Amino acid sequence: MVHKPDIVSTTGVGVVRTAPDAAVLRLSVEVREPGLAQAYAGASAAARRVVDSIVEHGVARPDLSTGGLSVRSETVWRETSGQQVVAYVASSELTVTVRELGRAPELLDAVVRSAGDSLRLHGLSFEVGDRSGLQAAAQEAAFDDARAAAERLARMAGRTLGPVLRIDAAAFSPPGTPVPLARAALASSVEPMPIEAGETTVSASVSVVWRLSPAPRREHEGNGHSA
Repeated sequence: MVHKPDIVSTTGVGVVRTAPDAAVLRLSVEVREPGLAQAYAGASAAARRVVDSIVEHGVARPDLSTGGLSVRSETVWRETSGQQVVAYVASSELTVTVRELGRAPELLDAVVRSAGDSLRLHGLSFEVGDRSGLQAAAQEAAFDDARAAAERLARMAGRTLGPVLRIDAAAFSPPGTPVPLARAALASSVEPMPIEAGETTVSASVSVVWRLSPAPRREHEGNGHSA
């Protein structure tokens, strides 16, 4: 019979906290007009004003990403004439990465003023530019956590840890927590809206399988004496 080695399997979690160094703003412009061409032109003009305002406040064009342009019709039902188009709504989405967090409130205020009631703010999240070092630190902390748990269990069983037989590393959780924003009409004010980045976290999970040292032999085992 093949003897399988005794093992212990543990899972560790590591969390690293740091201050974010970038903000990602997701917004769109939306214009409602009686005619399709009017709605399209209005949305294009509003989007252009927003982009110009963002660039004027120091954001590089590679940090701007347009999500696309959409146009939809609004209809009503009338008993005398059936379904009728009453307006067209055109919208364009934009994602902005702000790499100087200190300028984020001023930038947000400028964007709101540039587009007025046509602006829609969909959310703000905070990110860390270079995640590789944080991810490595979180993974190391997770491994140490797994090893500490394994050593504790082995000690309770009167054993010690042997070599590692297997390591499974889970995917990193993305740093940053979205912060919802109100509609632009509520965000516009005389003073820029304060933005507090707080801390962001990077976490990792590691599962490790260890071989246990052989169980200690009892005194009566293998002494060769018989009654």
